[in-house]
Amino acid sequence: PASFGDLVQDIAPGLDTHGNLLDLAVNQLRNPLAQGGLPMRGFISIALVTLVLTACAPGGASAQATSAPSRTDSRSIKALRDSIKREGEEISLLQHLLEAATVERRLLEHSSVRAWIVGDPTVRDSLFYALMQADSSVESEAGTEAEVLATPSGDLIQVRFGSAVFKGATLRDALDKSTDTDLYRKVVESFRYSKDIELRDESSKLPTPLSAELIRSGAIHEAFSPVSLRSNPHPVNSRINISMYDIAFRSGPDWGGEVRLGTDEIGFPFWSSGQTSFLATFQDVKFGVALPFIWGRNSYNDFPPFILRGRTLNGTRGVVGEFDFGAIGGYLSATRLTKYDQVDLTDPNNFYYVVAIGQLYYSFAVNLDLNNLVRVKAGVGLHRVNNARMLYTPLTPGGTDFQQSVDVMGSSNVASPILKFEYINRNVTDRFTASLTYYNFSLLLTGSMELVPGILSLEAKYAIQIVTNNDPWVSPDVFVITPRLTLRW
Repeated sequence: PASFGDLVQDIAPGLDTHGNLLDLAVNQLRNPLAQGGLPMRGFISIALVTLVLTACAPGGASAQATSAPSRTDSRSIKALRDSIKREGEEISLLQHLLEAATVERRLLEHSSVRAWIVGDPTVRDSLFYALMQADSSVESEAGTEAEVLATPSGDLIQVRFGSAVFKGATLRDALDKSTDTDLYRKVVESFRYSKDIELRDESSKLPTPLSAELIRSGAIHEAFSPVSLRSNPHPVNSRINISMYDIAFRSGPDWGGEVRLGTDEIGFPFWSSGQTSFLATFQDVKFGVALPFIWGRNSYNDFPPFILRGRTLNGTRGVVGEFDFGAIGGYLSATRLTKYDQVDLTDPNNFYYVVAIGQLYYSFAVNLDLNNLVRVKAGVGLHRVNNARMLYTPLTPGGTDFQQSVDVMGSSNVASPILKFEYINRNVTDRFTASLTYYNFSLLLTGSMELVPGILSLEAKYAIQIVTNNDPWVSPDVFVITPRLTLRW
């Protein structure tokens, strides 16, 4: 037939001699219909049978047709019968596949699948006895709730009583054998007056203002980085911070750089260490060079009580590196005093300089709530300080030319535990930070507060000896305060 209408016209006259066609169609469709829904092609089959019935009604095509069924009519009837049969076979195959599948709630978290606990005790008992007839072991689950999974269109996926689970062909056969021929529909419609079950992954949790959670290791450094891009309350592609004791910038998620004055790692901020570091940053690693900082040898007290005390350490040059992988981090420095550094010494006859630093620490961080973060570092550190003097050897009898050299009179190795606490409040409107570091009987306290959100903040550092330290290179208390300008684009 050239069209669907022609097919109906051809089939209708033959219904008198092929009356079993409707019986076959109804028998093929009865079981799938009892299961609460069909695939799309199943609905097409139902529509086809309906149209055939319409064509056979009084006044329809069959009443007007007088010709006997032809060979074409027989082929069309056979094709329809085969199509209906294939639909039944496909539904049966899908039921068996569902029975072999594993249904996990966490996999249905973002689906449209519905889940509920049957609230009607009559429906629950009928369902329980129907399943118990199929599997007697369900009797041990008597008294448990009936949990149902179904599609939005009303197809049952799974029924659970305690640890007993029925789905697929097993569920279909059990409901088919029930004395309550309308049980399938009752179970599906019980959704309207039953308790919903939340489908989600129970292992996943969202931080709330009332619960503290550990921050995963890979996110610690980004959360506490002063030039972070992703965790910054003002996310950008590039960012630069400028203050009196450092300049740090970040371009993209991986690369950046830093110019840092002082050695906070051993408790010598600002110019008290006589050192400047120039670092390149790639992700969680920094590497660069250290050079002397010539200023700061003398004290300045022109504006009391703000007194800048002169340093006792002298700068050196070499390599410096730093890494922070979240759970573990460290700092390394190897430097030496060169001939270019012998001009601006604090005291040529007796001076001190650091030649090596090595530190390693373990770290963890906690989200106190959505805005407040705390990080703890604990580890060990070691640094070496040389004590030296300049020697001048005459090259001529008159003593007009001299050869100068460094005479190292001694070295001191200092080992100490490291303990550091960092705190960040990253509220967009009043962001502030604070930290406290212990190393070698000294404390370094830092703090900052935003004055103009995302643009200007005020920072301070204070280094203090908590016990009497007889090391001659240790500087008196150091306090420095500076504005910090932030540019981003």
